[in-house]
Amino acid sequence: MAGTAGGGVAVLTLRSTSARPLIDVGVPALLGVLTLAQLLSDEPSGSVAAVTVCALAAVLPLVALRRAPLAVTVVVAAGVVGQTVATTDFAPATFASFVATMICVYTLTRLGSPAVIASGLLVVAVAVTVTAVLQSRIVPMEPFEVVYPLVYFGLAGGLGAFVRQRSLRLTAVEDRATALEHELEREAELAAAEERARIARELHDIVAHGVSLMVVQAEAAEEMLSRSPEAAAVPMQRVQETGRQALGEMRRLLGVLRVADAGPPSTAPQPSLRRMPELVQEAAEAGLPTDVEIRGEPAELPLGLELAAYRIVQEALTNTRRHAGATRARVRLTYDVGALCVEVTDDGRQEPGIRAGHGLIGMRERALLYGGTLHAGPAPGGGFCVAAVLPFPTAAR
Repeated sequence: MAGTAGGGVAVLTLRSTSARPLIDVGVPALLGVLTLAQLLSDEPSGSVAAVTVCALAAVLPLVALRRAPLAVTVVVAAGVVGQTVATTDFAPATFASFVATMICVYTLTRLGSPAVIASGLLVVAVAVTVTAVLQSRIVPMEPFEVVYPLVYFGLAGGLGAFVRQRSLRLTAVEDRATALEHELEREAELAAAEERARIARELHDIVAHGVSLMVVQAEAAEEMLSRSPEAAAVPMQRVQETGRQALGEMRRLLGVLRVADAGPPSTAPQPSLRRMPELVQEAAEAGLPTDVEIRGEPAELPLGLELAAYRIVQEALTNTRRHAGATRARVRLTYDVGALCVEVTDDGRQEPGIRAGHGLIGMRERALLYGGTLHAGPAPGGGFCVAAVLPFPTAAR
């Protein structure tokens, strides 16, 4: 009986949520068929109709067990006792009724609140005790026979409590994972916002520098107009080129600006690729010898794009010094038609996630700002590689 009851419990716990309606109807129906088969094969004494009604009342209400576990348990217990009372020889309830009672005990400990569990188990205990007392009037009960119901119902209740705790632990783990995922997303958004604000401040200085340069070139052209009108065309062309670059940087500035400026504009010149030797020297002084390789013909780039390339190299070397344990690094700048390729590699560690953080987010933001791409990960020959492609108009060459 224990094995069969355990199988019934397994049916209730191991099916998916989508199969629950079918199980809720199928299990009571199956137990009802077993009940009728047993009553037909072993005709009970006393009122057959009363015994049949009580036997079916002990199994069919399982349809609503999930929705009302305590109420269904009361009805099932009443049906079990009713079967014994309706017979003249106080015969025990059907096997299906016994299984239904075990299912009730399992469901109580699996889904019920502490008050519902206590009330339901008390109802089951009273029903079992009343049935045992009635049966003992016909056949005296041996002391060891009390152990069997305790074992059967104890296993059902213990399994329900185990499944309940496991479900609670899984839910807690899922909640923590969801909270951690949201926290990581929030940190990434904050880091991206901070980096966009920093980029906006730097572009502000670039635009201001471009406008100042336009004023100087325009004044020079004005002086040349009186002496040599043909020569004034050169500074005017430079004014046009600088103006176009300044307008492009202004559009990018408006696109990335999300927060108010954190402080007064800096008066220091913005770094560019011309300061790459200084950056490499700083890395070497910090214990990271760095080689620089330039491929292709260097082109005249927009100031903002040069700044983006410089910051990507700077951040990549900083990450290498802080996290990689590298002994050497290499910076490669490739001037291609319409694009600048920036590649920073090292011979450091490449554990997953070792260099993930705000630095990588900032580098990717800068590349995306100019319509470029950035990839970071283990290098084919060992170490770590950061590669960015920054497109620029060919007219800038």
